[in-house]
Amino acid sequence: MRPDKQILIDEFFAMIRKLTRTGADIMLVRDFFWKASEIRSFIPPTVEFMTVLKTYNAVLFHEFRKSLVPNTSMHMLANVHMEAGEALISLGITSLEQLQLAVKGTVAVNS
Repeated sequence: MRPDKQILIDEFFAMIRKLTRTGADIMLVRDFFWKASEIRSFIPPTVEFMTVLKTYNAVLFHEFRKSLVPNTSMHMLANVHMEAGEALISLGITSLEQLQLAVKGTVAVNS
């Protein structure tokens, strides 16, 4: 099965929704980025993923970044700056409803 960019994006947001702020989270994040780094059929949006993770779970992102071996490609990607809005647009998130669905798994209904 050929990995597809949208499937990878969906897997990323599914991972974001699973994060529980425990020690196991860093392993989940490391496994995801390791898997993404092995994809050769397209360029994974790694910087966008890291930007979203940094924005929505800064503590976990910093722990993940500290765990990376210095001067590796993943370490360098973790240090690239991108605006969160640009990252979300690049990942296909263009509305508040899409953002809520991606990050929370549900859309808040205003009455």
